[in-house]
Amino acid sequence: MLLRRAGLVLVAGMLVLVVGRCDWSTEPVEEQSLVVETFLETGRSLPPVVLRQTRPLNLSGDSLADAATGGQVRLALGDRTFSYEEARGEPGRYVAVEEDTVPAGTPWEVRVRWNGTVARAQGVTPPPINIAEVCVEVPDTPSRAVQVDSVRRDSLDIPADQGYLYPIEVQVRWKSLPEAVIADSSYWVRAQLRPDATPFPSEVVEFFLEPAEIQREDRFFGNRETPQWRGVYAVPVDSSDAPLPTHGLTTALVRGDTAFASFAQTRTDPDRREPLSNVNGALGVALGVAVDTLSRVIEPDVDRCVTGP
Repeated sequence: MLLRRAGLVLVAGMLVLVVGRCDWSTEPVEEQSLVVETFLETGRSLPPVVLRQTRPLNLSGDSLADAATGGQVRLALGDRTFSYEEARGEPGRYVAVEEDTVPAGTPWEVRVRWNGTVARAQGVTPPPINIAEVCVEVPDTPSRAVQVDSVRRDSLDIPADQGYLYPIEVQVRWKSLPEAVIADSSYWVRAQLRPDATPFPSEVVEFFLEPAEIQREDRFFGNRETPQWRGVYAVPVDSSDAPLPTHGLTTALVRGDTAFASFAQTRTDPDRREPLSNVNGALGVALGVAVDTLSRVIEPDVDRCVTGP
């Protein structure tokens, strides 16, 4: 079973993290209290723009963020400018008045005015990214392993028990851009494996081994003619003769610029209150990205490789 779709898989997860990590301090936020979030995806419809306001934890109500209502939002895309309005019943979420598609290689700028704050971000939309092939290597039998509970990971008390797991290696190749484009650009790519953990016990914490990586796109080539990446994830089982549980796997690729790379690399940094922002005059993130995903069912007799259209 093979399902191919293009969607903002990684981006949706990023957006939640931005909102959730913008204010973990109890100190009042007096400057840059506006948070702007939007992702322009090449080949997709004009994106919504979400506006939030940060607030300290010692205030009642929503301790993370409030909708920033009554804002003015404009998106300049090439030689066109699109007006936005607040979506009915969705405070803080602004949608384009007109419908259109985000083209590749086009300069863009988001401009926001809210409560005396003026914020802007700009960039260029990247070329589309297309998965060419995804190959999986499923071992015949599981391997013995130590499973560590990451909820209590301290130096003196690391609960662990013996278990078994299937290490699943996945290799993804994607269609390369012209050599001149790669040589003269600073595109970055984030490759990610997203197994569906639904069939597995809820107490399993360490599900992924090497589920994602981000680096400059030219470094994915190595000595090969096409870019590729190999990742690993683990599927836990109860015994040495247990079969591999059937589950879904989505392989996702996201291409973006250096602002995208900075955001992706810092969004999970425990030493930071929030990821690096590329929005001038506010917090948050506004990025141009290209996304492609390929989903398939993984089972013991799965076909090793599947190709994109």
